[in-house]
Amino acid sequence: MSKPRTTLTLIGRGRIGSEVANGLRSLSGYRLVAVLGRDAGMLPRADITIDTAGPDALRRYGEEALSHGALWTVGAAALIDPALRERLHQAALQGGHGLRLLTGWISGPLLCPPDLPAKLFVRQYAPGLADRPGVLVRGPLARAAERFPDHLNTAVACALSGPGLAATHVTLMSTPEGGAHRIAARFVMPGQTIRTDIRFDRPGPHPVAAAILAALARRGAPIGMAAV
Repeated sequence: MSKPRTTLTLIGRGRIGSEVANGLRSLSGYRLVAVLGRDAGMLPRADITIDTAGPDALRRYGEEALSHGALWTVGAAALIDPALRERLHQAALQGGHGLRLLTGWISGPLLCPPDLPAKLFVRQYAPGLADRPGVLVRGPLARAAERFPDHLNTAVACALSGPGLAATHVTLMSTPEGGAHRIAARFVMPGQTIRTDIRFDRPGPHPVAAAILAALARRGAPIGMAAV
């Protein structure tokens, strides 16, 4: 008897969701139940719900998704709200399912035991966020994510997986149209400083969609890295 395929529901019909749906055709072991718009009604039951729509979708569907199965989200910025964070924490405990925050482009937090003091400094560059290039916000991550939630999901995910929101400082800069996205980070823990500098050039697959497909492809692999 063949092994049952893992069922998936995708939230988001934009570029990320579309690329993930297309990429699933070449991955074995999965069955796509539905691809929903961010304002869809009922959420189909699935082993894994993948939110590709961002913070608003996580707020709307997070608890329901965790009652069905695991939840993966690109909308970590919604979790700067401590009340939502607690509700999702309780939903995960009650349902016995996990909430996974994507993506892990910033190195360091998963290599640091939670009882060690650490700090995270992130500089993020994105084209066309303002009328002219320059610094849009500089300061504590939680305050910056309130203003620019769709652009700081990775920073929030890494902060919550590592030193915490209060120990994370961010600078978000607008660059000229047509330029590359870039995330440069410095993670400081006792005895170590870990630097990350990643650049997303155009054209090519959406990096978030590629990260989701990579995580699905490696899910359940007999050999894997501890930080994955």
